[in-house]
Amino acid sequence: MSTRLLPWLLVLLCACSRPTSRPQPQAAAELWVDGAASNGDGTRERPLRTLTEALARPGPKRVHLAAGRYEGPVQLSEGTRLMGEGPGTVLAGTGPGMTVVDASRDTAVEALQVAGGDWGMEARGPVQVHAVTFRSQARGAIRLAAGSLEGRSLRFEAGAGSQSRTCSLLDTTLPAEPPSTEAPDGLGVLVEAAAPGDAAPSLILRDGVFVGPYERAVRARGGATVRLEGVCFQGPRMALSQEGGAAEVERARASGGAGTAFSTVEGALTLVDVRVQGHEYGVTANRARVSVRGFTSEHATRAGLGLTATSGLLEDVAVKDAGSYGALQLTASDLEVRRFRLEGSREYGVVALQGRLRLRDGVITGVSTADGVAGDGLHLRQVEADVDTVSVQGAKGSCVLASQHARVTLQKARLSGCGLAGLAVDTQATLESRNIDVRDTAGSVVLAIEGGQLQVESLTAKDARGELVSTDCEEQTRVHLRHVDSSTTRGLRSPCVQLDARPRAGTPQP
Repeated sequence: MSTRLLPWLLVLLCACSRPTSRPQPQAAAELWVDGAASNGDGTRERPLRTLTEALARPGPKRVHLAAGRYEGPVQLSEGTRLMGEGPGTVLAGTGPGMTVVDASRDTAVEALQVAGGDWGMEARGPVQVHAVTFRSQARGAIRLAAGSLEGRSLRFEAGAGSQSRTCSLLDTTLPAEPPSTEAPDGLGVLVEAAAPGDAAPSLILRDGVFVGPYERAVRARGGATVRLEGVCFQGPRMALSQEGGAAEVERARASGGAGTAFSTVEGALTLVDVRVQGHEYGVTANRARVSVRGFTSEHATRAGLGLTATSGLLEDVAVKDAGSYGALQLTASDLEVRRFRLEGSREYGVVALQGRLRLRDGVITGVSTADGVAGDGLHLRQVEADVDTVSVQGAKGSCVLASQHARVTLQKARLSGCGLAGLAVDTQATLESRNIDVRDTAGSVVLAIEGGQLQVESLTAKDARGELVSTDCEEQTRVHLRHVDSSTTRGLRSPCVQLDARPRAGTPQP
């Protein structure tokens, strides 16, 4: 190698070994705007007069917006942070079809009010929105079409009078609030990809309030993900409408609406510490997965929870004064319910049709139809059910009914004040039970008709005013009793009744 080439090789090697310098992020410029001031240079002492001029400045910027009214539309370019002085700083939309704020990625809006417009904000995240009030939009407050949006301490108002309404998570009771009489209209937040095939957006809302007659407070579609934490809904017809995707709701309250409070179709829904007052249903799910831990529904006009073709686990569920569709209405689902309390339901406590069901540690009280002549605690039809440790009190019909080919196992049940029967089986259903305590029944202790088969081991029956066993002995109807302690023996002589051990009857009445 020529010695004249060596210096050039050394220079080349040194250049390749030098670290590549990375461009430093450009510092955000600080700008001040005050519509009431004389036009200045944008400093705190000499603010700009128009927001448009501030937003036209290149590069990332932090714009401080004084109280006053600023007409939209407002375009926020990447890296812009817009900060107001509270609700007195108003971004207003007056033109037809206008979006008041268009927020692209890496932008933020804080401490102001967005009023009017077709949409209050259209966002393509990441976008942050803090301490902002959205009021009186024609179609919706926020439309999130891409990326993520994180909102904190937001207030959404729809309809006349919403400014004066309050909604608090601190209430320890759920007062009876009638649904809004205003016609529902528009959305609070729509979370949906701008075009089919685009990545689904994600929404996080913390400590927010929706008041007034929104059709849907939050609507998530097309696989979007939503997390609502510490959110209060007072007046929207629906609090959350989810179609696909995943939604998590924690520490939420919904009241004053006429539709379903929380609805999911083909999605995954998680509820933690959620309370619903009124509404048609507290929760509905169709072809979905649900996880519930701590849920209360009061005064639902149809049912506390109505779940169809749905799987999941429900824990610590309380339903009071549900309508004629039952406290829990379960259809073709695979569910486990633990630690539940159902009070004052009309028609049914739990009604399950098809599918599989596991019930653990529950109390059902006061089930009655409007005329006071019927109402079942557990109404199980065409379902495979495993029930353990339940108490049913004051069911005007049967405390436990297995019907229409149902296959039910029941153990450690305490049944009292049953109107028609303590345990009932019909239409070729089977009910296998053990450790059953039946008290103060107006009708039969056990009832089997129309090919139903009933087995009871370790039955205690006290204060029964009807028969111990009532059966038609038709088709394959069978009753098999073992270890019975009863105050009556009426019905034991029926030909389809088998008794393995003689009952210890306090007052035999053959």
